[in-house]
Amino acid sequence: MGNRAVITTEENFAKGSGLGVYVHWNGGRDSISGFLEYCRLRSYRRPENDDYGWARLCQVIANFMGADGTSVGIDDVSRLDMDNGDNGVYLIRDWRIVGREFFHSKEQNCYDLVDFIHELDRLQPEGQQLGRDMIDCLLYHGKVILDISWNYAYEIGKRAEAGKDVGGFGIGKYYTYNERDPDAYFRVVDKTTMELVAEIGGEVRNLPRFKWRDGSESTIMVTGNGREVCVDPSKEVIA
Repeated sequence: MGNRAVITTEENFAKGSGLGVYVHWNGGRDSISGFLEYCRLRSYRRPENDDYGWARLCQVIANFMGADGTSVGIDDVSRLDMDNGDNGVYLIRDWRIVGREFFHSKEQNCYDLVDFIHELDRLQPEGQQLGRDMIDCLLYHGKVILDISWNYAYEIGKRAEAGKDVGGFGIGKYYTYNERDPDAYFRVVDKTTMELVAEIGGEVRNLPRFKWRDGSESTIMVTGNGREVCVDPSKEVIA
């Protein structure tokens, strides 16, 4: 008995060889979509390109499942139970489900995706959790962690050591988005749950507001040449 499924890539399934992940429980589409979306939000390397992607997927699922040694497995797909009588095989690309094999039943739809991702995040090690606010912000603005920071913990740690503010944006304060250009700054006019209202060159614009678990914030500013740059409160300036 179980709610079994196998996750692999299109290429691995086609050739009948290559890595795949077996789950004995939570093999319904709503759960598998949640596992994959969480890995995408975390900007993990894609399994079709890198074995680290498989490792991170297994890590996320195992943290969710707990210490039961039979809940999650990884092996060559030729040795996995693909025709399992439950959810069959999910074919994935870029952390999305793009195909299905050995499945002819009604799709499971018990879990809300956002609620499931929140719970999945809660069950990760504390230092690796994104937090509810950040998850909601990423989904709302269509971004992933890599869009905001390549290594947030390292960057924030260095700024704190240097005595720089790593808290939230202040209403009425000014922040630079190009430290080499004295005219490249914006003023925060207001803050909503998901956005900063900023004045840039006399024009009021809404910028995405990303909230980290430690209370600090980040935003993304599009420069005049169309380049996206990340700005945080450590870049406060006297304008």
